[in-house]
Amino acid sequence: MPRYYFHVREGNELRRDAEGVDLPDLQAARARAVKEACRRWSETPPDLAHNDQTFEIGDDAGRTVLTVPFSEAFAERAVT
Repeated sequence: MPRYYFHVREGNELRRDAEGVDLPDLQAARARAVKEACRRWSETPPDLAHNDQTFEIGDDAGRTVLTVPFSEAFAERAVT
């Protein structure tokens, strides 16, 4: 099972996920990013929301395989 790393970018700062998570595929990794972004967003006052934060999902080779902006994730969850 592939391992995905959920790095968080905010502006020029990148906080790296050193542990990663084993997930069956990229679709599962994206779903996890959406869920986690929404959880973080819900715990933050609206005026301090994570508008400029993005998950940069990486693979074991260190490549970024998907980017999920928190704002996009929140909008997606609000529709479903």
